[in-house]
Amino acid sequence: MENCGLGWENRVLDAALTASAQASALPVENLRNQQGAASLGWRVPGTTAKLTISHPPVGSWRAFGVFRTNLTAGASMAVTVLSGGNTVWQGTAQAVANGQILLVAPTAIMGDTATIVINDSGNPDGFLSVPLAYAGPIWQPVRNYSTESTADRTLGQDSVTTLGGAEFVSARWFQRKLTIAHQSYGDADAVALGKILRVAATGQNILFLPDPSASPDALAAKALFGRLGGAELSNPFGNADRHSLPLTLTERL
Repeated sequence: MENCGLGWENRVLDAALTASAQASALPVENLRNQQGAASLGWRVPGTTAKLTISHPPVGSWRAFGVFRTNLTAGASMAVTVLSGGNTVWQGTAQAVANGQILLVAPTAIMGDTATIVINDSGNPDGFLSVPLAYAGPIWQPVRNYSTESTADRTLGQDSVTTLGGAEFVSARWFQRKLTIAHQSYGDADAVALGKILRVAATGQNILFLPDPSASPDALAAKALFGRLGGAELSNPFGNADRHSLPLTLTERL
């Protein structure tokens, strides 16, 4: 098990993006949007899509994922990282949960281009919808987050109760939330978190990986991509190099 990871330097947002195909009203450039709505995402006719992310010069890559998709349980995602046109790493994941699929390399990979190929031959929609994507490095604290961390959800629903007490519920949305407790950030960690929270304050989505070394099934089930916020930075152990900074992360819908 590895320490948790935060992905905040998303190459998708400032790289050159090329798609194998796209609907005219839903182009690949929509992946730069921060909203997870299908009506604002990238749509590909058919059941196979290829995304090329070109971001010279050579930099670090480790985590890759697509979120809020219409992918079925049989979908797969293949990732290739290249440097100067030469393949330096390849990986494949076939595990979809919460509308997302993720792949994390064992270590940081140096390259200037990444390709993501999605296949979902059994998708009944006849198209692939990808509103959000992440590709880039991750940051990990020196020590892991606390077991006091919690997971929650926010429900969007309309409920009507009759005079007899019968309840009629119309479900609108289901949004996952995490409260990430940590009482042992080092001085250097606190500086890095300050940079991450400054980026998050602009509305940019942040990727949280509870365990970057987990299997693709666990990554898809537990990872969360959304809005990050932080409470006050404190020193719970006096002069020791230990800082507390509770974080909250809300899934982007």
